[in-house]
Amino acid sequence: MRNIFSVKGQALKNIFLAAPYLLCVLGIAVAGHAQDAKTIAAAESEGKVIVYGPPGPNYRPALIDAFQKDYPKIKVEFFGSSGQVAATKLIQERKAGLYNADLYISGSTNGVVTLKRAGAVENLPDFLAAPDVVNPKVWLDDELQWADAKPPLTTLMFECGISQIVHVNPKVVDPKQFTSYKDLLDPKWKGKITGTDIRRPGPGGVPSRFIYKNPQLGPEYLTRLFKDTGITLSSDQRQLTDWIAQGQYPVGIFVGDSTVKVAQEAGLPIVAIPVEQFKEGGPIGPGYGSLSFMKNAPNPNAAKVYVNWLLSPSGQVAWQDHAGKPSCRIDIPRKGINETDIPKGGFKYVKAGTEEFSSLTGSTIRNLVTKALKARK
Repeated sequence: MRNIFSVKGQALKNIFLAAPYLLCVLGIAVAGHAQDAKTIAAAESEGKVIVYGPPGPNYRPALIDAFQKDYPKIKVEFFGSSGQVAATKLIQERKAGLYNADLYISGSTNGVVTLKRAGAVENLPDFLAAPDVVNPKVWLDDELQWADAKPPLTTLMFECGISQIVHVNPKVVDPKQFTSYKDLLDPKWKGKITGTDIRRPGPGGVPSRFIYKNPQLGPEYLTRLFKDTGITLSSDQRQLTDWIAQGQYPVGIFVGDSTVKVAQEAGLPIVAIPVEQFKEGGPIGPGYGSLSFMKNAPNPNAAKVYVNWLLSPSGQVAWQDHAGKPSCRIDIPRKGINETDIPKGGFKYVKAGTEEFSSLTGSTIRNLVTKALKARK
């Protein structure tokens, strides 16, 4: 007969061993709870971590202030710019033998395509150590969201926001009448549509790649969208939202979600038509929320601590609070996140930030749009 006391003792021991992990799953932030003490000490000795990150003031509180609150002995040196500018700079520096960055945080395209193909980024799983990070059950679809098509795995997407494709002025257009993206080709909308010029980097990358690769839409549909609708293009997101809200162009495509959110908070009439309403489905993308670990990082221990913090419940709550987009973690609250941005259970989204889709960004879609515009009647 087994000793009941030893069984109970082992059960209590297991509970205590599991306690830190359970706190993580419950979303309770415990600074350093999942970090190795030796690594933290080495990181504090290095004293800083150098992050090349996204542009705009919203990201600095999430990527600097929140981390340094938990790790005050590690300074974050942050350089914010567009992903393309940062990736180009990093590659030029490395060709000159300069290794000035530890981490690259931006859209997945430059991480999984530009930097990976240049051999500038590490196999990221080697640096993931925290139990509340490597556990697949806390991530969307029970898996870490890798952008890579195959190993090495260098680019992890930690933001999983729905990329809305169509916005309308609800005072002019009934959003419920759209059930297919092909509805935009109806002659009644000719001259009434505006959209982002997706030939340039910026909003529209993820949804345009989704359309291009969608078997029900594809290059033919994308060509007709730019050729036959009389669409008016702009790269100024404020101008696009103003045009839609004023009713000058009551339908908009590929408009930046962050600008739309500002307009909505100001009370302007502009809403997204949920992608779940379209029979062809819809994409989710990482926005600026993907991560790569640079090779020959000057502060590898601090970078490792930072990576595991960023992907923890504490780091992802901070990201959500300031980026305003949902994390790929499903075990944290969605406070302040627009419901239309959050993936819904039971709906199959296309992950259009992966390497398969990212490879399309650039000349393929740019040339298609240019050719379609030149062919206008």
